[in-house]
Amino acid sequence: MEENESIQTMFGRFQTIVNELSFLGRTYDNFDHIDKFLRSLPKKWRPQVTALRASKNLEKLSLEEFIGLLKVRELELQQDDAGRKQKSIALNVQKTKSTPSSSKALKAKEASDESYGEETCDSDDEISFLSRRIHCMMKKKGGSRWRKFNRTPRDKAHPVCFECKKPGHYKT
Repeated sequence: MEENESIQTMFGRFQTIVNELSFLGRTYDNFDHIDKFLRSLPKKWRPQVTALRASKNLEKLSLEEFIGLLKVRELELQQDDAGRKQKSIALNVQKTKSTPSSSKALKAKEASDESYGEETCDSDDEISFLSRRIHCMMKKKGGSRWRKFNRTPRDKAHPVCFECKKPGHYKT
């Protein structure tokens, strides 16, 4: 199968080859057809091939049911590819030298493509939402969420009671 070839086209070519072989006296059962068809699928189909081999009893599956399963999965893959081709945003981290602390500035760089010109309003909203979230996260850097990495380790050999603050015992 070629990379951009549909299941229907591939099945048509496969049937032509099988019919020519049957004219020459060579016949195959359904399992052989399915196995050869699975082996001819491209690399992007490998997870589906593995799942089909594991979940279905291929010896009892008819060729029409098998092709139907592959067509459904092909439609799902096409929808996933269409969803992935939406506008993406790459964030680059740059260190600023204006303050002595280790603050970071994030700069958004949009991926360029001519087909995404219509979605600028939606992507602008997403960019502004993302930048607000990052700004809030950076403001909270001194909060409890980030402090746990800078804590000094406690001495666990000498426990201290949280209620009376005396060493040697602790309240459970």
